[in-house]
Amino acid sequence: MKIAVACSAAALAVGVAIAGPAASALANSMTPQDIADRDTPTPDDFTDPDQAMLEESIVELEQGIFDLEKGIEDVETTEASGGDTVVTLDTDILFDFDSAELSDAAKKKIKDLVNDLPTDSEITVGGHTDSKGEDDYNKKLSEDRAKAVAEVLTSANSDLDVTSKGYGESEPVAANEKGGEDDPEGRAKNRRVEVRYEG
Repeated sequence: MKIAVACSAAALAVGVAIAGPAASALANSMTPQDIADRDTPTPDDFTDPDQAMLEESIVELEQGIFDLEKGIEDVETTEASGGDTVVTLDTDILFDFDSAELSDAAKKKIKDLVNDLPTDSEITVGGHTDSKGEDDYNKKLSEDRAKAVAEVLTSANSDLDVTSKGYGESEPVAANEKGGEDDPEGRAKNRRVEVRYEG
């Protein structure tokens, strides 16, 4: 939020004078009455944000909310794989770095998937990471993330037959490196949670 603060001319003059190189001499030459006679900034010397400033702040806030919601909207892709339907969730959007905690917006988006999930078929939620970090840590993180997604699905519909599993970095869908160099784009594709079911 952008807030404009305006000082009175007298207050500004005092600030400039005291900030100058002659501050010491000025202080020594002033009597108590001189100091008392000077204008002291009061709350009235400061202006409130005008309507235009407030409207601009609201626009900036709404833009930030829109960007967040747009990111959540882009969280999933769906494709067929060997007779199964696979919904891939982007963990970079669902989770913070090194976290298995879902935001309220992420939970809502996951719950939106429930209407498309069959109640007569086993649903497997698989967590995956990139190759950064230790194998054991990645496997545990992927397990926790898969479990978090599975719990949201079952809380939305207790009739669903949902199991979860973490695969760590063992099943990449893209190269983590290219030509011996780190490939951030490839690693981002590997950080995912897959919801898989027949049909």
